[in-house]
Amino acid sequence: MTTLREFFKPLAMQMTESRLTEWLNQNKRALAGAVAILLVVAIGVGIVRTRANKRAIEATAALYEAELKLEKELKLVGATPIVDVDRQLAETVSAFKKVSQGFSGQAAAWEAGFQLAELYSKYEPRSGKAVPAYQAIYEAAPTPREKVFALYSLAYAYEKQGKFDEAIQKLDQAIGLGQPTLKAELALSRARLLARSGKSAEALKAFEQISKDYANTEFSRKADQWKTMRTL
Repeated sequence: MTTLREFFKPLAMQMTESRLTEWLNQNKRALAGAVAILLVVAIGVGIVRTRANKRAIEATAALYEAELKLEKELKLVGATPIVDVDRQLAETVSAFKKVSQGFSGQAAAWEAGFQLAELYSKYEPRSGKAVPAYQAIYEAAPTPREKVFALYSLAYAYEKQGKFDEAIQKLDQAIGLGQPTLKAELALSRARLLARSGKSAEALKAFEQISKDYANTEFSRKADQWKTMRTL
């Protein structure tokens, strides 16, 4: 977009000071209109930002209320085993879904969806409810980092169901997103799943690669421990 400075520069170069003054006098109305447009745009941007901030605050407040409901319902449940999240934590589930669906695009909405998926994963690991919940937050993730967290959790949900191939596939997908700070953890989890699924040769190769790539770190030490366990 051409700025006012860029717009006026060639004119100023072509005119003497007196001619420029004359031109400005002749075009006062046009200039006033241009300034008015700029002011309207500036005000509009301010309004949009204000509305965006207000919505973010509302979403955060709604998430906080949902978390309070969770705390309350967990106390009411007490020592009773939670085997049906939708029934035993009904108010919490409803509140998290309301935030997730009602504030789409907000960080609080993604967090609400994640917490709901975590409840399913923790209390109903074999029901299958966690998988679509994690899949939903993967699709709604605002950044690659959140996508990695969703895929990692999705892999764990599959592992709890004994679906190792699906879990490994999700970890491969997460590694492919290229988040350097998480790559080592993902690689170690992948190698562990290969071992658990009976793919010993592939697992050994994966552990050795981790030991090489992340030498003298906690990841290489864990990889060496797993290699020792597999060879005992």
